[in-house]
Amino acid sequence: MYKKFRVSKVVPIALVTAWRVLENKLATKTNMVRRGITVASSICNLCRVEEETSSLLFFECRFAWLLWNHCCVWLGVQGVFHNVPLLNFSQFRMSNAPTLMDEVWGGIWIAVVNEVWRHRNRVIFKGGGVDVLDAFTLVQLKTWYWVSSKSQSAFFSFSDWCLDPMVCIMMIL
Repeated sequence: MYKKFRVSKVVPIALVTAWRVLENKLATKTNMVRRGITVASSICNLCRVEEETSSLLFFECRFAWLLWNHCCVWLGVQGVFHNVPLLNFSQFRMSNAPTLMDEVWGGIWIAVVNEVWRHRNRVIFKGGGVDVLDAFTLVQLKTWYWVSSKSQSAFFSFSDWCLDPMVCIMMIL
């Protein structure tokens, strides 16, 4: 599973974040408490409803759920996805698809979890607001940049990528 990270078309810091999500190694509030670190509140700063666990933060809280829904609509995907990070990643991948398509699909997953983490940290450390549409736009921008900069056959604009990502992915196969 992790060997696919090595060939994904993403920047290294996003790969590290994704790996840490899959291994439950990020400093979520419940992980910090488990390590003996005192936190003012264990409530998720994005949904402000439940205790911040990896499953909640990346897949269950309202913010993450809306972000994943935006991405699924954008990609034309329907289904119910698992809330356990490793199982969610496995579900999201296109294992029977051509390798390049599977890499792009995995890159989109990595971009989403990376942006959830970055957005959470902006809210906590910089006093930023919770903005799902901003996060979704950043996911689109990051994935377009990663794909267009790493694939020699990616001759499509950002607006084309936003309007029909599947056509763009088919262009690079």
